[in-house]
Formats: sequence, structure tokens, C-alpha cells
Amino acid sequence: MGDDRAVLEPLGLTHAEQDLYEQLVSRRPVTEAEVSDPIAAKRLVELGLITLMPSDPPRYLVLPPDIALELLVRDRELELARARQETVLLATHFHTSTARSEPPELIEVLRGEPEIAAGIERLIRTAKSEVCFADAPPFMDDPSQVHQEELEQLGDGIGFRILYDRRRSVDRPGRIAARVRGVNDGEQARVGHVPMKLILTDGPMAFVPIDISATKYSAALLIHDPTLIAALRTLFELLWSRAVPLATYAGQSGSTDGPTEQERELLALLMSGLTDGETAAQLGWTERSVRSRIDRLRQRLGADTRFQAGYQAVRRGWLEPHDG
Repeated sequence: MGDDRAVLEPLGLTHAEQDLYEQLVSRRPVTEAEVSDPIAAKRLVELGLITLMPSDPPRYLVLPPDIALELLVRDRELELARARQETVLLATHFHTSTARSEPPELIEVLRGEPEIAAGIERLIRTAKSEVCFADAPPFMDDPSQVHQEELEQLGDGIGFRILYDRRRSVDRPGRIAARVRGVNDGEQARVGHVPMKLILTDGPMAFVPIDISATKYSAALLIHDPTLIAALRTLFELLWSRAVPLATYAGQSGSTDGPTEQERELLALLMSGLTDGETAAQLGWTERSVRSRIDRLRQRLGADTRFQAGYQAVRRGWLEPHDG
């Protein structure tokens, strides 16, 4: 397959393992005795590229390369994402420990909720065209309320991209209804994994809490350092690309072939990635009731699976992802 023998090294394969894998891909299943490099074969089994079938005698079977290699690629992407997150956290800890000696134009330390609230407002008002918000604890105000500064900035043409943490932000009772109001006012919203609260503007400025595991604010950083802001933006864009658009509902309720209000809310939550338990908490139902209503909804849409039900709901105009 050419002279470049290192093409699969980024996926964890040595030259010998790649050579053996290429041989096995182009051959019918071979026995253990026919394998030229048993050590490499064992490693390929560990990587999920081949498997030893319990035949007589046992034979090595190559798994579909397009699937097996894609899984390895995804594993490496997740490792890279975790490395990037750790880089940001280490940089944040570093700047926190040196903030007292840094020039005030690079790092500001905000202490107490009044000072933090004023800092967030100042940051949002520096935006030239966009604010990026990763929403996770700690929360200062009622998280079900749309931020007043956001509404004012949206009215002035400033774009908002807000990424809601599925387990610690969106799943709070009443949260989805508030987010739908924000979306209707022009906000772009997605749901996914958010490791830390983060606000960025193209001012450029950034905001992060000092204790990302806290439920209440004690102190936070207002960042002007271009290098750290660039790292935080990379993290946000990575998380944004992996998130799911917040599904809201379209059309008229009560029509002959349209969804009921409860069906709309149920579909919006499911399409936004919430589990049955999280959906039940949002709607004040039991998990059993959620599953029962999903079954009835699937029957109404003529769908055998939840995926098909979601597809049919979008196809009929019941749902639309508001993502710009």
C-alpha cells in the first residue's frame, strides 16, 4: 500500500502491526499457525481490528476496516479533546496562582457575587458581534431566566451562541421553556457536555470561575490575555461542534395532524439528548409515563424506533433545530 509505512501510527499501530493488518485485510481468514507475527496479531485483537474465531482450528477474522478504524479515530479524537480541556484547566490554574502579580490588563480577579455580576455585564457589553456562553454551574441568578443583558444585546444585533450542559443546566425543571424563549429572540442554542462555565466575547474578553466544581460563586477571572482567550475559544468551538442543536417546536398546536402541546415538549426534550429520567424531571412525570407516551407517539407517527419518530416529527414540521 505504498512506501509510507507509518500512515496508521497515529492510531496506535507499529509498522509490524500495520504490515500484518494489511496482509490480513487482503486474505481470507487464516489460522494462528499461518500468522507471520503472533505478537502483532495479539495487538490487533486488542485494538479491535481483528478477532480470533472459535473455529477448528481457530482463525483470525478481519473486522470491517471502515468501522474498526473509524472507532480508533474517534478514540484518538476523544483523547485529544481531553488533552485540550486539561491544557485549558492547567492554564487557568497557572494564571490564578499568578494573578496578583499580573498586569491588570491581562487578568482580573473578581470576588463576591456583586463584583462578579458587574464583571459579567461589563464583559457582555464589550462584544462587537458575538458572545459565546458555555452554561454550567456555578449559577448566580435563577437559571430559568433569560439574562437581561443578552436580550438587550440581541436587540442590538449581537449574536449569542449558548451551549447548555445537558446534566447540570438543561435538566433543571423549567429550563427548556426559558431556552425556547431565548431561541425565539435570536439565540443559537446547543446541548452537550460542558466541563466548565465559560463566557467569551470578540471584545476580546473571557470569563471563567476559579472553582469550576462549585455550585455557588466565590471568585472568578476576567481574562484579557489573548493567548489564554485563544485557548478557551478552541475549547468552546470543540464542545460546540460536538453538541446537538436545541430542538424547539414549530407549527400550530391543536391542528388535526399536528402535535399536542405535551407531545411537542416531549419531542423537544428527546431531540435535545435528554434521557427518560431527565425528561421526566423536566415535565414532572414519572419515567414510566415518559416511556408510555413515547410508545404512543411512535405509534401515531408510524415509527418503529425513537430515531424514526424524531425523523418523522422533523419531516412533518413538528420540530425544527434553531441553530442559526
